[in-house]
Amino acid sequence: MEFQDLNKDMVVFSYHVSPNFGMEGDDGGFLLELRGNGNLKFVAYRLFDEIKTMKIFKLDREETKEIFELLKGSEHIWRQIPEKLDNHLNDGPGNINEFIFLNGKKVQAHNIRKTWLPGEALRGGPYYKRFRKVMKYENQVMHIFEGIARVLKKKEIHLTLEHCRIRERYKVKITWIDKTKQQSRI
Repeated sequence: MEFQDLNKDMVVFSYHVSPNFGMEGDDGGFLLELRGNGNLKFVAYRLFDEIKTMKIFKLDREETKEIFELLKGSEHIWRQIPEKLDNHLNDGPGNINEFIFLNGKKVQAHNIRKTWLPGEALRGGPYYKRFRKVMKYENQVMHIFEGIARVLKKKEIHLTLEHCRIRERYKVKITWIDKTKQQSRI
C-alpha cells in the first residue's frame, strides 16, 4: 500500500485505551483514530462503551503522510509483534491498550510500558526470563506510538497512553454529546 492509495475508509492508526475494571458510568478511556483522508476521530467513553463525547478533527496531508511513512517504514517490525501482549504486571488498576496499524495489524496489551531491557537483564530472575520477549515487543510498540505522538504534537495534539488533548481549532465536522445521559439540574 502506498500513501496515494489511502482513502477515508482506511485506518492509518488507531489507539484505544480502557480501564481493566470499574463501575458503570466511570471514565471508560478514549479512542483516537486516524483515517486515510486525514480525519482524526476522538471518542471519550464511559464504562461499558457508552459514548460520552465524539469529535472529528482534520490533519493536514503532511502530518497524515508522516504518520503513514513512519508506520510503513516500521512495518517489518510491527508485523512480527503478536496480537496479544501481557506482561503480567497487575499492580492495581490498569488499562487495556489497543493499537491498530495500517488498516489491519491489531496489538492488544495490558498495562503496556517501556522497559530498559539491559537493566532487567542485570536484575535477571524468573520475570525477565519469562517475559523478555513481551518486554521487547512492548518497547517496539511504544517506540512507534511515541513517534506518532511526536508528529501529532506538531499539530498541538498531545497523546499519551492515558490522555489525549486536542485544540478545538482543529475540529472540523461534528461534536456529539449524549445529553440523554446527563443529569438534569433542578
